[in-house]
Amino acid sequence: MDSHQRPDIRSTPGRRPSRRVFLGGAVAGTAALVAGGAAPWNPAASASAPSERGVVDTVLRALARHRLVAMAEAHGLQEFHDLVALVLRDPRVAAVVDDVVVEFGNSLHQATVDAFVAGGIVDNVDLRPVWRDTTQSPLETWDSPVYEQFFRTVRGINWGRSKRIRVLLGDPPIDWSRVTSTADVRSFLVNRNPFMASVIVEQVLRRGRRALVIAGGDHVFHNPTAAPGAGSAIVDVEQQTGERAYVISETVFAQREVLARLAGTPVPSVIPTAGTWLGSLTADQVVAGSPIGGTHVLSDVVDAVLYLGQPERLTLSYWNPAIYLDPAYWAELQRRDALSPAHPALAHLREERPALYRGLATET
Repeated sequence: MDSHQRPDIRSTPGRRPSRRVFLGGAVAGTAALVAGGAAPWNPAASASAPSERGVVDTVLRALARHRLVAMAEAHGLQEFHDLVALVLRDPRVAAVVDDVVVEFGNSLHQATVDAFVAGGIVDNVDLRPVWRDTTQSPLETWDSPVYEQFFRTVRGINWGRSKRIRVLLGDPPIDWSRVTSTADVRSFLVNRNPFMASVIVEQVLRRGRRALVIAGGDHVFHNPTAAPGAGSAIVDVEQQTGERAYVISETVFAQREVLARLAGTPVPSVIPTAGTWLGSLTADQVVAGSPIGGTHVLSDVVDAVLYLGQPERLTLSYWNPAIYLDPAYWAELQRRDALSPAHPALAHLREERPALYRGLATET
């Protein structure tokens, strides 16, 4: 996983080791918030609230000017995934988006996902490894319902359509049945951003396609001072191709005074960073934990921010603890844990968790 780990687990002693939780997000590309070009709003096309329509229109404007739009994900945030589903279900978006590149899928299983989202018959036992067997296991199994639901949402959108959205799995093709050492795991972990970049370049840009990218901030944030090969996947793509992505980041990790200033903003909203008070803040005031946040203003790092509400009103999509009572799955997670460089404790997986997305605001 990366900088947007679930914060209430991160901050609880005796559970997972502390990791910097970066609001990920990758709607890279085709979304120039500031530039025009969205199709006129058609009331018959959607029953969304005005603020929701504004978010969709913003994504459409971005897609009109960029071939990549990245949305930074706070992992497991229910409202974020509700909004992603809303955006993808809009027929205007589905008409122009060819691909969605995601962090939460092992590319070893690309053929399985291709078959599933195209409406094929895929047994659950074959579908689950897509998200369970990534490089992030066992620290992040992606067993939260929002991840499986994402694939099912795209399948539903594709049903009966000649132009289908393809889901591209952006995690390196780790085969856990062949992994026997920590060195094996590390060899995949160090390749996460380069691999995701290669998927975007080869499967999207070189084929003349247009994509949304959904991933943690470490994979999608701009970094104007990054050395070649040392930035996010989006930085890597931009350096290789010159194709600029439009990046939108969530705000759940913003500092308290920033959240207070956002409190009256309609939910949901997308706010541009260029020429705005948000854009003039240092990046770490809004995307706390960013390794580049103290050296860049926010407008250097993201093109817009997505406001979904105050943290105390947000919810996490938690896995069903009963999943981990399966002895075979639990034994495999324990084996992977012993090989993991992070070596997290796994007991919390079997605990019932409250839905409140708490403990997010950075102390000032």
